[in-house]
Amino acid sequence: MSRDLSLERMPARHGVLRDAHETPAESVERRLNECLRGPGTTVERLPVHDDLTAALTRRLEEGLSHGDDDALLDVHRSAYTVYETLLGHPLSPAARHERSTWFNAFRSLYEDRVLAADIEEIADRLPSAGDARHPGFVREWFLAAAKERSDLDRAVETYLAEKATTGQLAAFIQADGYLNYRFYDALVLAQPHFMEGVKHEISKHMWDECGEGRPDAAHTLQFTRSLRRLGLELPTVPPWEDWRPYAGHNLYFLLACNRRHYFKALGSLAMPELFDVDRDAAVVKGLERNGFTAQHDFEFFFNHMEGDAEHGPEWLDGVVLPIVEAEPDASMELITGGLLRMLAMRRYNEYLAERLGLADVPDLPQEGRR
Repeated sequence: MSRDLSLERMPARHGVLRDAHETPAESVERRLNECLRGPGTTVERLPVHDDLTAALTRRLEEGLSHGDDDALLDVHRSAYTVYETLLGHPLSPAARHERSTWFNAFRSLYEDRVLAADIEEIADRLPSAGDARHPGFVREWFLAAAKERSDLDRAVETYLAEKATTGQLAAFIQADGYLNYRFYDALVLAQPHFMEGVKHEISKHMWDECGEGRPDAAHTLQFTRSLRRLGLELPTVPPWEDWRPYAGHNLYFLLACNRRHYFKALGSLAMPELFDVDRDAAVVKGLERNGFTAQHDFEFFFNHMEGDAEHGPEWLDGVVLPIVEAEPDASMELITGGLLRMLAMRRYNEYLAERLGLADVPDLPQEGRR
């Protein structure tokens, strides 16, 4: 039985590498792309690899320590290319570098520096280690943290629901698309065994992502139909000329691709299951205000509005709490992952506010500006 491959989004054979004329001459991205196009090497470090490491070190310092937005865009967009190399087309020429010494040195430098900076930023929001060892406290903490909204957060959701034009909603949906396609992969990377019950719960969420066995109901295909309804496609390279969407996307894979961050990854995955309900409801209201029937025209958002109301508590009770009960020392890791995801969400809201013309909201937060 043949399937309609026109609805299938497959990774580009050539990866997400931009051409040299599209990248600044001294950028990390250009140097990275040259290395990925270069000869395969697993042990040998070539001068071009040393140049890449030096450029990444310099740009991380400029971005993380001095708040240079161009440097942050350069390093996070480059890291996006790295994760797409790990998750992209198996026949891509870049895939042969997956185990190369220079490639993993790049990942390690980026991940360690970025994660350390973000953890420093959320450190004052962490609860006491004693409180975090109690499952009941952890459950209430996640529920409360996911419901926190700044004036800017509320302004973005209100604008999507009450004021956004069809064109603005289309731009939002297109910008959101890359993570919606990759969310299943983030779940898969959280699946390696820790406890049977945890694997069971994550498997339920994966089954739901796959449309519960119905080929046309997979969430990725639902999202493709949403794009088509608006006459949109996703460019191979995201149209984000801003570091914040890249950083939020990369966070899932920074955590998930490192076993030592496994608990952080699960805490990070818990948060969108809890806070996306309100965002999806705002998008549904905005689409219907513009004349669409969300249940039929935009089933991805309509179904998530209803489904995530159940998924969030299920994730807490089936993933987070059993781990805290079995391994109390993991509780702070789970909470740290949750806070990192909330930081990424707030940065993304800043990005959306600027795109929607809401940057004059009085309490535009300064967190995450570096």
